[in-house]
Amino acid sequence: MPPASPAWDIRFTRLAQTLQPRVQACALGLAQRWRALGLGSDMEVRQTPRGLSSFLSVVGERGLICIVDLTLIDGMAVEAGPYAALDVRLLDGCGDVVAPGLADSSIRLDTTAAQALLPDQLDRAATAVYVAALGHFDLLRPAARQR
Repeated sequence: MPPASPAWDIRFTRLAQTLQPRVQACALGLAQRWRALGLGSDMEVRQTPRGLSSFLSVVGERGLICIVDLTLIDGMAVEAGPYAALDVRLLDGCGDVVAPGLADSSIRLDTTAAQALLPDQLDRAATAVYVAALGHFDLLRPAARQR
């Protein structure tokens, strides 16, 4: 399939529409975990050059602590071929990546959307990003939450 193939564009759009509710549910689960620590959050979904991104911002008393970037990667958009993958990264408040590749899930053309991004894959990704954020931003200490 050549780059910018209309058939792939349609397939990726359908795949993203099918999988986006699962990705958003994962982000909302993370938001609940942080809410239990007394932190706030906000989510934004938008099309980015890499694919369809859901950004979950984690906010403390003094402002933005970190951002979780959950992106359904469009392989053609990143010149890697006709595939899709979920990329989960943890960003600091400045937008710099502090923990890349927290999910390992590629969706190949022969995989149906029903088989893609199964709950256990998303649970593992959510746990990985949660633990990475706790450790990197020292979120378990009360003083750290007041940054």
